[in-house]
Amino acid sequence: MKQGSVKVARRYAKALVSLCDERGDGEAVRTQLQAIATALAEVAEAQAILANPSVSLEQRRSVLGVVTQACGVAGTAKDTVNLLLDKGRIGSLSDISKEFAALQDARSGRTQATVTSAVALSEAAKAHVQDLMTRLLGKQVALDAQVDAGLLGGLVVRVGNTVYDASVSNHLARLRQNLLAD
Repeated sequence: MKQGSVKVARRYAKALVSLCDERGDGEAVRTQLQAIATALAEVAEAQAILANPSVSLEQRRSVLGVVTQACGVAGTAKDTVNLLLDKGRIGSLSDISKEFAALQDARSGRTQATVTSAVALSEAAKAHVQDLMTRLLGKQVALDAQVDAGLLGGLVVRVGNTVYDASVSNHLARLRQNLLAD
């Protein structure tokens, strides 16, 4: 994200958090914004039309209406994406959605984490990692599991800008450093 787009996304996200506090629909808005941001990222043609000022606003609203309906977006989330379209900020939707989710997480004592492993983790293993991270951070942790066959084994957990690297390749690299230092 560019610095200017970070400011724009944060400004819209803060306003949206305040609005959702009044309406009590923060979780629904979060889910719906993520759904439409994902849909627009996957359908490049729709994104191109929505971002094109040479296409009439009515045509862009029509395309956005189809996408929001297909994603089940309504209420505050629908009003928000329509406002973004009207203000020429629809291209910032993904960043706004991420900022909104981060602000909600911070307010509710939750955090997002990504665990990467060489093979898919079982549900029990995911729950164990989630429990460990919750105890370590003192916050509820929402865990996203990914697979990277490049890891020899072990796990890498990323929480924001912090990385907990318990991978075999990291252990081997540290062992090598220690052997070369002696």
